[in-house]
Amino acid sequence: MKKVLYFAMLLLVISPLKAQIDRSKQPEPGPAPEINLEEPQEFSLKNGLRVLVVENHKLPRASANLNIDIAPIFEGELAGANALLSSMLGKGSQSIEKDAFEEEVDYLGARLSFGSSSAFASSLSRYFPRVLELMADAALNPNFLPEEFDKEKEKLMEGIKSDENSVPAAARRVESLITYGKNHPYGEYISEGSVNNVQLADVKNYYAKNFNPENAYLIIIGDVDFATVKKQVTKLFKNWKGKASEAIPFPAAKNAEALEINFVDMPNAVQSEVSVDFTTEVKKTDADYFPTLLANAILGGGGQARLFLNLREDKGYTYGSYSSFRTDKNTRSRIRAYASVRNAVTDSSVVELVKEIKKIQELPVSQEELDQAKAKYVGDFVLALERPSTIARYALSILTEGLPADFYTTYLQKINAVSIEDIQRVTQKYFHLDRARIFVTGKGSEVLENLEKTAPLGSPLSIRFFDKYGNDAERPNYDAALPEGVNAISVIASYFDAIGGREKAESIRSKREVANASMQGMTLEIESKKTNQQQSFLAVKMMGNTMQKMVVNKDKGYNEAQGQRMPMGEEQLAAAIADTAVFAELALDPATISLAGVVDVNGVKAYELKVSDTKSYFYAVDSHLKIKISETQEMQGNTITQETLIADYKAVDGLLFPHKVTQSFGPQKIDFITSSIELNVDFAEEDFQ
Repeated sequence: MKKVLYFAMLLLVISPLKAQIDRSKQPEPGPAPEINLEEPQEFSLKNGLRVLVVENHKLPRASANLNIDIAPIFEGELAGANALLSSMLGKGSQSIEKDAFEEEVDYLGARLSFGSSSAFASSLSRYFPRVLELMADAALNPNFLPEEFDKEKEKLMEGIKSDENSVPAAARRVESLITYGKNHPYGEYISEGSVNNVQLADVKNYYAKNFNPENAYLIIIGDVDFATVKKQVTKLFKNWKGKASEAIPFPAAKNAEALEINFVDMPNAVQSEVSVDFTTEVKKTDADYFPTLLANAILGGGGQARLFLNLREDKGYTYGSYSSFRTDKNTRSRIRAYASVRNAVTDSSVVELVKEIKKIQELPVSQEELDQAKAKYVGDFVLALERPSTIARYALSILTEGLPADFYTTYLQKINAVSIEDIQRVTQKYFHLDRARIFVTGKGSEVLENLEKTAPLGSPLSIRFFDKYGNDAERPNYDAALPEGVNAISVIASYFDAIGGREKAESIRSKREVANASMQGMTLEIESKKTNQQQSFLAVKMMGNTMQKMVVNKDKGYNEAQGQRMPMGEEQLAAAIADTAVFAELALDPATISLAGVVDVNGVKAYELKVSDTKSYFYAVDSHLKIKISETQEMQGNTITQETLIADYKAVDGLLFPHKVTQSFGPQKIDFITSSIELNVDFAEEDFQ
């Protein structure tokens, strides 16, 4: 009886509560959590170095982050000196050679990194005093060895060469140059010419002028004792001398006079890089910063934002479309909406990007969109507070960016205070669509005709043309008439004439070739064997050991790596058999090839011969020699282009063969230099087993 009575009483309590809950409505957001940021302990040295210490004893680890607050520097003809300084710091010091330095760092299980105006160290707290000492020694007493300078200069050159035909790299380079100007630190780029200009003395001079304590901050976080840290830091850094260099003013970034398209022709592009880009006056210190932050989040801040939902989910133009809002105390802020899209939808993507920016200006966002954007920022902010480094980073930002002392303690309040009206107001005020630049970097022969008809605001836009280095260019002429009598068959015939004759080429029944390549400091040896009987052998060796092998023998083939042999599938085998020919041109079917036109290959006019839906050969118009192979592949949902550059033809038994092949592997490029070629070799059948 009592149980029944108790149950009835419980129902009486619960029922009214249930009646009060309307689950069809989203709960009202509660008040922003109160943020109590722990103040880092702080002290300064007489030389100007300011030190911030955050004690956190939850884990037995500690880290140190040295930051020098300097304005961006325009390097001009010495562009690359800053990058070389970054790579040379941390190579030991004047008191400990590089190998011993790196060995000790590894032994201590530490992590050290250096930049042209920074240094970082992290380790277990029991080793932290020594690790901090190593960091300070390497940062303040660099050895600047000539041999290290030469090595790092060569690496930088290799990186520049590897990006030479990268469509994304060209797009970012031109976007920055046009947005900020070629005389702006953010607009200049590092070139082979500028790197060649840099001498070791220039790197030393850059260090002496800019690596100084007067505007430096050292942040130490983790399982440390403040008094002990203060004593150690004072000992390590008190003799650091130097005055802050006077900042050199640079031109202000300017938007376009009116909305325009800036086009960069990249004949090797299988996708177009598209962006709508403009600078704006809003700063982190402005009250409008928070509404602008949320406006950008709604526009393109992630997978639930408008650009992503439109260009990917609805249209299927791209794997992702986003926008960014970047503030900088040294120059105007920048807003960029962007996507990498298929060539066929380049013009449509431009229309949709502009449409979404225009839409967020003209129509109020929904309450759901605003709440979603706020929730993400609140969640990220609260999560970040769990990391001790956040406290120090926020404190540093207040000191270096001139932010109000309560900027972060009131951060969530300001986020939650943003209204729908605020979003529309700031987009109309700061989203300068009428003076934006639309950047398109892609294959002009496929995208330009439609792009010239594109009218995202009602009428076609003016188009400015640039090369991949941001220099003014003429509109490419894709309709240039081919010389009379030139077709796919004649191009191949001219190629055979150039290398020594088709009849001579057909007499070659086999070829053995040995080449060498350098990759990440290691030397590779590549041995290749081919016959005109659909047989091929390819081995990659390192230090005499075979690392990889590929063998094709008529109707079968396999790949082998690390002793594991894997038979080729049907499609892979067919492609491999097609590649067994000593001269690929002899295996082409005249009925399946076509002449696509004349294109530019690194400044050389060349005939593009389509040999399949995915592969093209390129032959120089003047020399008739094959200078490039381009092949597109689908890999993990992405379309990629693999390029092979062919050069340095030399005679072997009366025929010209290339002795330098440059192979692209994503952003990396490797030069294969041929050391020997033997023709009509009598191979044993075992060579292809």
